[in-house]
Amino acid sequence: MTERIRGVNLSGWFIPEPWVTPSLFAATGASNDSELQSALGATTYNERLRRHLETFISEDDFRRITAIGLNAVRLPVPWYAFGSQGESEVYIPLVDYIDRAFEWAEKYHMGVLLDLATVPGGQGDSNATPSTPESTAAWHSSANGRHIALNVLERLAARYGMREGLLGLELLDSPIMSRRRGFFNVTEGIPSHYLRNFYRDAYELVRLHMADDKLVVFSASGDPAAWKHFMRGDKYEGVAMDVHLYHYRDEHAQDITSPRGLSAAIARNRKLIKEARAAGFPVIVGEWSGAAVFANASMTPEGHAAYERVFISNELASFADARGWFFQTWKTEKRIPAWDARVALGTLERAMID
Repeated sequence: MTERIRGVNLSGWFIPEPWVTPSLFAATGASNDSELQSALGATTYNERLRRHLETFISEDDFRRITAIGLNAVRLPVPWYAFGSQGESEVYIPLVDYIDRAFEWAEKYHMGVLLDLATVPGGQGDSNATPSTPESTAAWHSSANGRHIALNVLERLAARYGMREGLLGLELLDSPIMSRRRGFFNVTEGIPSHYLRNFYRDAYELVRLHMADDKLVVFSASGDPAAWKHFMRGDKYEGVAMDVHLYHYRDEHAQDITSPRGLSAAIARNRKLIKEARAAGFPVIVGEWSGAAVFANASMTPEGHAAYERVFISNELASFADARGWFFQTWKTEKRIPAWDARVALGTLERAMID
């Protein structure tokens, strides 16, 4: 795809998430996919999941995505996309549904960015705060986690690498990378050398099956400047960096109801995109939303919506130097305004999205 990428994530379709589809998790006490299977048992879980896979996203969603001016989807897939049967967990294959996504995308002339969003043991989540369970990263210390991740990436590349609709393949979603703090302290996370070696090995494998015009995408892990001099040399073609730009719960969160707060949030977007470009890569904003801090507790719903709209339009303008972006996400059961593109983007003028 040579045109600018304007897309949405299809989060919650292949990897159930309680904030997207709370009905799947109701009365289970589960907060993620693995806990949901433990709570329901493998048979009930997979019956419920199959119904969800059949109904949550349909061809009509792809038609509506294009109707509001978007041209791509980012498709988070789990490490068990081809199915998995272990001692305690059984996962059905998802590739038939991924096939459908490609058929619908190609029918409506859309691109698909496949994103390996989970790995055994957990990659952490560089978007999360350190106190959340999603921040745990044990994948790099598991016995066969690396092998499983490389295997599924190669299989995805072999199956979809020559599809017309494939934009590219993202090698990991948002892994937490450990960082040195002072001389003796290293933060929790995946060592940077481990991630770098994994990305190089994954690149070699997926490029065997993908045309040079398909992107190979890696995560900035919240620190674009850390990737200078990475993947240099003629053998690396079509490599892009993914930065996730959120403003609602980290140390950078700003009250966007003040001009200073809004300006600071938008300046941070531009700064991170500039750092990624300075590291030598085209930039994709793989996830962003309209969620931010609203310090005024007495604000009316109408006022809240108006500020979100202003914030979203300013964010879109701040992505000017990126290759493209994917809003988080296309749909949620409760139509969460800051996160559901049907609400957040559906009423914007076409020129603002273009």
